[in-house]
Amino acid sequence: MNTSYLLLATSAVLCTACIKNPVTGNRELAFISESQERQIGMEAYHTATQAQGGTLTIAPKLSEYVNAVGQKLAAQSDRPNLSYEFVIVNDAVPNAWALPGGKIAINRGLLCELTSEAELAAVLGHEIVHAAARHGAKGIERGMLLQGGIIALGVACRNNQYNDILVGSAAVGAGLVMSKYSRHQELESDHYGMIYMAKAGYNPEAAVRLQEIFLRLSKGKSNRLEGLFASHPPSEERIAANKLSAQKLASPSATFEGKEEYMAAINPLLAQKKAYEAYEEGVKAFNKKSYHTAEKQANKALQQFDNEALFWGLQGQALLAQKQFKNALVAFDEAIHRNNDYFEFYLKRAECKKMLGDDAGAKDDAKKSIKLLPTGEAHELLGIIALQYRDKGRAIYHFQVASHAQSDAGMRSRKMLKILHPKA
Repeated sequence: MNTSYLLLATSAVLCTACIKNPVTGNRELAFISESQERQIGMEAYHTATQAQGGTLTIAPKLSEYVNAVGQKLAAQSDRPNLSYEFVIVNDAVPNAWALPGGKIAINRGLLCELTSEAELAAVLGHEIVHAAARHGAKGIERGMLLQGGIIALGVACRNNQYNDILVGSAAVGAGLVMSKYSRHQELESDHYGMIYMAKAGYNPEAAVRLQEIFLRLSKGKSNRLEGLFASHPPSEERIAANKLSAQKLASPSATFEGKEEYMAAINPLLAQKKAYEAYEEGVKAFNKKSYHTAEKQANKALQQFDNEALFWGLQGQALLAQKQFKNALVAFDEAIHRNNDYFEFYLKRAECKKMLGDDAGAKDDAKKSIKLLPTGEAHELLGIIALQYRDKGRAIYHFQVASHAQSDAGMRSRKMLKILHPKA
């Protein structure tokens, strides 16, 4: 685990205090200070976005628009001094999440389900409350109590979909995104988020429509949505509660819907809907090891829109799986040219370079990948390269790190350690 997480957990145990919750006004125990919330959020933020596809790069004006709406709501919150930041994650799952300290994300997939700025405000207002009311921090504190303190910050966050490949503090950061909120906390976030909406001039009825959207999506029974509805379970109860809150908050000063504004902002995504659908089909095919089909779907997406780095990344992965290393290398070069801040492109390009005999290039790309997101795959590759150059100590180090990943790379690394370091 990252040393700073350990320090935070240790100091939190020693610095228990009874505080007044800034949103609800209720008295509660707190182990984690506001500065520690900020630090936890900052360290987990980049990891969480990387683990889900990186941030959206094709529509900078849309990103600015989402952040502007978020900042308008954050100014109405009970903790306006938090370091609020709002980004779009390049993932098709209709989801949004908040980290302690005010780092908030909304997925590309959810933006495409909304129809107005007021509905976007309902999403962001809800997530702001999770941060402002310390819901994430309280989840960490609860885990620390249950597990006995220092080691619990890591243990409490391990149940998440990213742990297969992640190692070290990266698994902790991604786990915070998938933290489950209680029924009470979800209702609390709906209610106070609607108050923030009304104060900012938005029609609180949009929060009712948002829950109706989630309830509709929850009936689709998609495996990709399981994580979303585990952390944000929709229900008729929430719809009814939101309707009641909307009635109480009804005001001539809180009527803004912003449908035209929203549709104008979201148009860059909607214009490429078919390209993203082809990409998603390609991802499904790749996961089923139908690599030729995945390549065809990637090519189809690129023919419609060639400025999305993920499309080039999928083409590169399909070609790599078919052992077309030179062509795959070109595809990953194109992906990195369009988004040089996503770990997977560097990791896969490193694999290509290794297969083409460019060990120095592979080593450099693997290190770049690790800086963005530590994975067992990257450390295993560095271990193999070190072993090839007879640097046994360095090889053992990388295999030890990789061995913590619950993936094929982790399993292979554990086997290598038994060979290289049998007494360990």
